[in-house]
Amino acid sequence: MGPPAVGKLTIARELASRCGAIVVDNHLVNNAVFVPLGLNRGEEVSLADTDALRARVLDVVLEATEAAPARFSHVFTIWLPEGPGNAAYVERLRGLAHRRGARFVPVWLTADAGALLSRVDAPERAQRSKLTDAAVLQDLLEVPLLAAPEDGLTIDTTQVAPAQAVTQILESLR
Repeated sequence: MGPPAVGKLTIARELASRCGAIVVDNHLVNNAVFVPLGLNRGEEVSLADTDALRARVLDVVLEATEAAPARFSHVFTIWLPEGPGNAAYVERLRGLAHRRGARFVPVWLTADAGALLSRVDAPERAQRSKLTDAAVLQDLLEVPLLAAPEDGLTIDTTQVAPAQAVTQILESLR
């Protein structure tokens, strides 16, 4: 979990390459709705307009994850502002892991605002329909993040390379 441009997908991919996990990126859910609706193309579609559809797509993704063979591990990425619905999402993932007989490792990624703003307009972000507007990110950074659960691992990616972050995650599993 972490704000836009913190390195969620980069770290998830590195983790997947080192341990064979399946990456379930938040844009797997979001883009199934954002792309057809034309979000961020200057039309009258707001992020709030997508909530109900994204919730339905998420239900299907979580159902598919639960049906996956038990030998598969999954790494989910998401940005969660403070709020009871988002705390419930974390518990939903925790319950999913429990039902699958998997270990749940909540990882909270942070970085200082300057680092996030310097990363947000990277060309590869646009290719994945991710946020690329520094002004919008600046506004989002004003929204408090959901606090990490007591068993959460927090990693500041301001100066920690993705490989180092993954090493920290894997060491926490030992």
